[in-house]
Amino acid sequence: MDAQRGMAMLVRTRRRLEIFSLRWQARFDTKQVDRAVPWVVAVLLGGVLASLSLARARQLDAGADLSSHLQGLWLIAEGYEPISSLVGHNLLWEQAAFILYPVAGLAALLPDQPTLLGLQASALALAVVPLWRIARDVGGLKSGGAAAVVFAYCAYPAVHTVNLSDFHPEALSVPALFAAVLTALKGRWKLFAAAAVLAVACRSDLAFALSGLGLLVFFEGRRRPGLSIFLGSLAYGLVAMTAIQPRFNGGRFPHLEAFSDFGSDNPGSVLWGFISAPHQVVADAVSQANFQMIVFLLAPVMLFPLVAPRYVLPAIPLFAVYLVADVPVGQLAEAPQTVPMIPFVFAATVFALARSGRVLVERVKVDRRLLTALVLTASLFFLRDAPSSLYERPWDWGRQDALDVARREAAGMIPDQASVRASEHLLPLLSDRTRLYELQAVEDPNSAAAAATPKVEWIVFDAASAPDWSPLDIESFDLDVRRSGFERLALGGPEANVRIYQLRNVIRS
Repeated sequence: MDAQRGMAMLVRTRRRLEIFSLRWQARFDTKQVDRAVPWVVAVLLGGVLASLSLARARQLDAGADLSSHLQGLWLIAEGYEPISSLVGHNLLWEQAAFILYPVAGLAALLPDQPTLLGLQASALALAVVPLWRIARDVGGLKSGGAAAVVFAYCAYPAVHTVNLSDFHPEALSVPALFAAVLTALKGRWKLFAAAAVLAVACRSDLAFALSGLGLLVFFEGRRRPGLSIFLGSLAYGLVAMTAIQPRFNGGRFPHLEAFSDFGSDNPGSVLWGFISAPHQVVADAVSQANFQMIVFLLAPVMLFPLVAPRYVLPAIPLFAVYLVADVPVGQLAEAPQTVPMIPFVFAATVFALARSGRVLVERVKVDRRLLTALVLTASLFFLRDAPSSLYERPWDWGRQDALDVARREAAGMIPDQASVRASEHLLPLLSDRTRLYELQAVEDPNSAAAAATPKVEWIVFDAASAPDWSPLDIESFDLDVRRSGFERLALGGPEANVRIYQLRNVIRS
């Protein structure tokens, strides 16, 4: 009897929960709530992402990527070309990121570093709006399914990695790419054109992902617009790579160093290298490191894109080229490569869920257990892989210790127009100048000192940038710098890990 009572109570409880869930879903399925929810989520997510990136920058964990773009924006605002001394070339040569010009205008009116990081966080968060519309209007999911997909995006490790990887203009393209997918699938071509232009203004080679999207539209039956998107996007990508970008660096083609194993003279030689050595291309693309990157992108959404692969295929060729390229390794360094994949991974996830559910009236109802599994999987991979995981204790970020105080004091001692070579963590504090160089703490401190002294009047050394140096190595570097005509200045605090040097006979302003 007790067992029967327990079973009856369990059944009643389940019914009450189902009724409660249906009532809340009915409220969420109203037009007013349906329009408001993604914007509310975007605002909340933007606040979280901005807080994390600004806290990381405040404790001086940002590096050369943020510094080079800060310097480039300052140069644009001052009327110069964005030729960054940190990277040694015009920033437009890298990806024809013309979005830097309007961003520079905004950064000239507001504090530059918070503006740049805040814009990046806001762009990543704004992608929630078109993602919600893809789930609701194109995939036809009920509010519960759409909410699960949006939660997976908010917890997606790749999004948090891009947010914390200093600054990259392509991050600003994420909502535009989501909007391009949405408008292409809905057949709203004028809005698609606007989204596509914004996306390629952030990074030119995203045009190749858009050309793949054109093929998707073509094979779904809308042949004329699909063919137009494919040919137009492909043409812009090729023109940007072979004509627009080279003009910003004396006719030199971009990214040839990254594909030096396949060819080094021009893009044609690299393409021929791909064609003539397909086995090497495949071997590089499926290396262990690249396999881990693929798992990093697909596992947090339960491999759902493999259920609807045609919606992720448009970005695969471009992403495969990224995988083959010889680029700096590391989670944050590789973050920009994931940008073109993010929108298509989630579009494929939406359609995979739509296929797994059943249509009730006008919406697709997905099994609650499947949505719960998606939410739990997204949460687990966030905890494991995201650089802002709870295990990283992000609530402690933003605190400044004695080392940070010494860094800021050293940066404050250097005149605005002086030429400087500084360790990576100090670069964002010194970006508003034309001559700024990174101090490379190579293995040999004597070689590092010899490379640090030319072309500059000031040197700032941070021992944290040379973790493998012994105290004797640091003293050897110090001695060599002073022998080269520099004098070491005293800092006000007790921190000895930051050392600042001024070229003798230079008048401080």
